[in-house]
Amino acid sequence: MRAAVWLAILALALLGRWRHDDAITAAVVPLALAFLFFASPRTLRGAVAAMALVEAAAWWFGGVAATIDLLPAAIAAFVGWLFARSLLRPRRPLIARAIAAIDGEATLRDAGVVRYARRLTLLWAVFQFALTALCVLCLLGDRGLLSLPCLPSPRLFGTTVLPLAVAALFFGEFFLRPALLPQAPRHTLAGFLAALARVWPQLIER
Repeated sequence: MRAAVWLAILALALLGRWRHDDAITAAVVPLALAFLFFASPRTLRGAVAAMALVEAAAWWFGGVAATIDLLPAAIAAFVGWLFARSLLRPRRPLIARAIAAIDGEATLRDAGVVRYARRLTLLWAVFQFALTALCVLCLLGDRGLLSLPCLPSPRLFGTTVLPLAVAALFFGEFFLRPALLPQAPRHTLAGFLAALARVWPQLIER
């Protein structure tokens, strides 16, 4: 059911992009946030509500375009927060939760695996917050509030640069893992993606 709803939201976003209609694309924002709010565990609803407030402020002060352009920053900040909060005791780092869920608790008896999981969780948190900051800089530059000609447009950053950056870190770490963590169990890419999709909801509930 969740997958069907997200696919419908994605289809609406693609329709807006195909027709170059910001109104259709902007309609995705409240729909996605509302569904995310009700589908999320109670512990995450405050963060989703904060995202909604940021998007509402963007719409109030900058209109439909600002709402769309700021959404990637809000999403990156939310993901960064998910990783960062898991580093606070007594929580377990998000990557360590994934390792335990996919490879079993016994894998975390290795101190090297525990250390790697914590460092990778920290890397993902810092990386997502850096993407958030870059997205905001692109938005400020596009509005003429910052003079940095090397920055892409906020729309290009959100639709191309950000997802490519996330994919580069995700797949880069996956293919480098045998060298970085040789004691970790091996997975095919397809098998790892399927396993991660299966356990992801339970990883963020804690």
